[in-house]
Amino acid sequence: MSMEVELKSSEQRARPSDRTLRGLLWGVLALVIVGIVGVNLRSFVYQKSGTTAEPSDSSLGLDGRGQLPDFSLTNQRGAPFALSDLHGKVWVADFIFTSCPTICPAMTVQMADLQDEFATGDLHFVSFSVDPERDSPEVLLHYADQYGADSNRWSFLTGRKDAIYQLAHEGFNLAAGHRGSEILHSTRFALVDRSQRVHGYYDSRSPGSLQQLRKDIKTLLKK
Repeated sequence: MSMEVELKSSEQRARPSDRTLRGLLWGVLALVIVGIVGVNLRSFVYQKSGTTAEPSDSSLGLDGRGQLPDFSLTNQRGAPFALSDLHGKVWVADFIFTSCPTICPAMTVQMADLQDEFATGDLHFVSFSVDPERDSPEVLLHYADQYGADSNRWSFLTGRKDAIYQLAHEGFNLAAGHRGSEILHSTRFALVDRSQRVHGYYDSRSPGSLQQLRKDIKTLLKK
């Protein structure tokens, strides 16, 4: 009898207690949560960071204050495209790339919605590729067709990578670049007035910011 008791006591000491098991489970759960937060934070940094600090989402005022420099790139039809092609137009710009697996498809859908909503020749859309080495005019044309882009009103531009990055940084004050094999770019839309000045920046992931973009587009189209 005493040997049986001793065996049971030994087994009980060998098995972890319920409290220990619960502690281990909570520890594993904590590690999983930390991992998820880390991945999300890394994704956030991937979308937000770059070689320049980005402006906050806001309107810059009806007179604008971000004069854009001239540029010379190539559109999805293989034709030259410069700032002068947008003379007198209000336009919305973003920076994307066609193989982007995360935010770019959602941004392009938002641009397509704006194109359908504002059916006027006075409003143009410009998507600059931040991966121009792969995004040839042919690739951009296929991508544009997938989203129903009107090539008369929505230009997808490619060209020299350094020229596009410089335009993003110094012209738009938006992020664009590389970190290793990762391609960095902003998730914001920029609204440009008829004088080729940046009127405001709008987070493509924020319904409130997109609503403000629509209001500002209507205001600029009346001017």
